[in-house]
Amino acid sequence: MRSVWFKLTAALVIVTLIGVGLSVLIPGLVTVRNFESFVLSSRAEERTGLAEALVTYYSGQGSWEGVDSVMFWFRGSAGHGMGPGGKPGMMPGMTRQWRFKLADENGVVIAPSRSVEIGQQLSPDEVAASIPLEVESHTIGFLLPSPSMDSLSDLELAFLGQVSRTIVPVGILACVIAIVLGLFLTWHLTGPVRKLTSAAEGIAGGDLSQRVDIKSKDELGQLGQAFNHMAESLSQAENLRRNMVADIAHELRTPLTVMRGHLEAILDGVFQPTEENIASIHKETVLLSRLVNDLQQLAMAEAGQLRIEREPTDLASLVERTVSSVSPRGEKEDVRLVTDLPADLPLVNVDSQRIAQVLFNLLDNALRYTPAGGTITIKARRMDEVVQVDVMDQGPGLDPDELPLIFERFHRSDKARSRSTGGAGLGLAIVKQLVEAHGGEVWAESEASEGATFSFTLPLSH
Repeated sequence: MRSVWFKLTAALVIVTLIGVGLSVLIPGLVTVRNFESFVLSSRAEERTGLAEALVTYYSGQGSWEGVDSVMFWFRGSAGHGMGPGGKPGMMPGMTRQWRFKLADENGVVIAPSRSVEIGQQLSPDEVAASIPLEVESHTIGFLLPSPSMDSLSDLELAFLGQVSRTIVPVGILACVIAIVLGLFLTWHLTGPVRKLTSAAEGIAGGDLSQRVDIKSKDELGQLGQAFNHMAESLSQAENLRRNMVADIAHELRTPLTVMRGHLEAILDGVFQPTEENIASIHKETVLLSRLVNDLQQLAMAEAGQLRIEREPTDLASLVERTVSSVSPRGEKEDVRLVTDLPADLPLVNVDSQRIAQVLFNLLDNALRYTPAGGTITIKARRMDEVVQVDVMDQGPGLDPDELPLIFERFHRSDKARSRSTGGAGLGLAIVKQLVEAHGGEVWAESEASEGATFSFTLPLSH
C-alpha cells in the first residue's frame, strides 16, 4: 500500500519535471527562433539599405566608377565595426568575407574589386535571386547577396550553443532544488497525518489516552483538534460506561444480597417464613423492580425512543394532583408541602404522565433531604414563551462543585446515605431526560445550609 507521502512526492516530482522541462524547452525554442528571426531580419534590412545606398551613389555619379568604397564602407559599418585609424573595415582577427556581389545592367560582376569573380556573367538563376537596382524605371545593376546571408554564421551558431549549454544545466539544477524542497514539504505536510494514523491505531487498540500534538492553524491543525476532542469524548464515554456498569452492579447486588440472605436463612431454619420476613423480601423485590424500570426508562429517554404524547395540559392542576399523592408521606415525615400557583397560569404542551413523574421525582428527592419540621415549596410562573416550575426544599443544600453533576446517573450528593434512604441516583437523571424530551431545560441552584432549588421549563401550548 502506497502512503500519502509517496503519492504526493511522486506527483510533485512529475509536475516539477514537466514544469521545468517546459520552462527549459519552450524558452530555448523561442530564443532560437527569435534570434534567427532577428538575424535574418537584420540581414534583410542590410540588403535593402545597401541597395538604396547603391542607387543613390549611381544617381549622383552617373556610373559605377569607385563603387568599391560604398561596398567597403557598408560592409564595415553593417557588421564588422571600424578598422584601424577609425576607418570602416574589419575588426582585428576577423577574416574578409564579401557578402554581396554587384553586377551592372548586363549582369557582369563589377564589385567588390578584390573578388576573383570580377567580370563574370551572372547566371539566370543568380539574376532571378538578385535585387534589381533601378533609377527612373531603368535597371542599372543587380545586387546579389551571398548564400550565407540566409543561414547563421559560425559565431551566431556558437552563441546559440552557449545559450543551450546554459539553459539545460540551469533547468537540471532547478529540478533538483524543486524536488528536494518538495520532499521536505511533503514530509512536513504528511507529518500530522502520520501522527493521526498512529494515534487512531492506538485508540483502535483500546488506548483512549492517545492525543496528537499538531500546532498548525490550517485544516490539518483543525483536524488534529477535532481528533483530540473525539478522543476525549470517547475517554469520557468509556469512563461513564465503566462507572455505570459498576454502579448498576452495586445497586443490583444490594437487594439481591438481602433477598438471598433472607431466603437462605428461611431454608436453613434460621428465619421462619413469617409475614414480616416475607414482607422484607418483597420490599427488596420492589426496590429491585423499580431500579430496573428506572434504568429501562432512562435508556429509552437517552436513545430518543421514549414515547411522548403531548397535549394542552393545565399544569396547576397537575402540580396539585402530584402534591396530593405525596402529601401522606410528607405528613408522616413532618414535612409541609406548599404550592404557589398563579390563577392565570397558561396551558403547557406536554405529556401529563411524564411531567407528573418529573414532579414526583423532584418531590421525592426534596422529601429525602428536608428535615422534620421543614417546608417544600412548589412554585410555577410564566417566563416569556415557557412556564418555569421551581421545587424548593430546606435541606442541607448542595456544594457548588456538585451542581454540574447533580443530574448524572447514580450520583448521590450524600455518599454516606444508603440506597434505601438516598435512592439509586437515577431520579434526577430521569428528570433531566424527560424535561429535555419536551424541549425544556432543567437546572439546580443552591447555597450551603440553605436548601436547594430544582427548576425546569416547559413550552406553552399555542
